[in-house]
Amino acid sequence: MSDYDGIREREEGKKKMPLGMTVLFMGLIICGLVYMYLFMPQTTGWSQAGRYEAKVKAREAAVTGQPKADVHPETEHQQMVLAERGKEVYAAECAVCHGANLEGGIGPALKGPKFKYGATLKDHARIIAKGTQNGMPGFAQLGAEKIQSVAAYIHTSHQH
Repeated sequence: MSDYDGIREREEGKKKMPLGMTVLFMGLIICGLVYMYLFMPQTTGWSQAGRYEAKVKAREAAVTGQPKADVHPETEHQQMVLAERGKEVYAAECAVCHGANLEGGIGPALKGPKFKYGATLKDHARIIAKGTQNGMPGFAQLGAEKIQSVAAYIHTSHQH
C-alpha cells in the first residue's frame, strides 16, 4: 500500500480494466471496423459526389425534356433488340439468383430505381462482367455481346 496525503490505496486492482469495460471497448472497435468496411466508397463504389452528379444530370434531363444520358434516341431500337436477346440470357444465367422477373432472391432485386453499384447501362455491364465484393461472381466468360444484352435488359426493365 502506498501512502500519499494520508490516503491509502490498494495496489491489487489498479492495473486491471473491468470486464464490462473491456467487452464494451472491444465491441466498439469491431463495430467501427465493420462500419468502415461497409460504408467506405472504396469497398462499395458509392460516393456522395457521384450520386449528386447523377441527380443533377437527371434533373437537367427532366427540365430540358431530353432523355437520360445513357439512353440514346438513335440507338433506342437497337437497345430494345439487345434487351430482348438479354432476356433469354438472363433467364438462363441470372434468374437463379435474381429471380425470373428481376424481383430478387439470393441476389438483390434488379428492378430499381436505386442500385448500389450504379444505374447506368455501363454500370450494369461492369457489374455483370466483374462481379462485386459482396458475393456476385463475375460473368466475363459470357462474352461482351451477351453481357451488353443482359445489361440492356436490366436497364430497360428497371423503374427509373
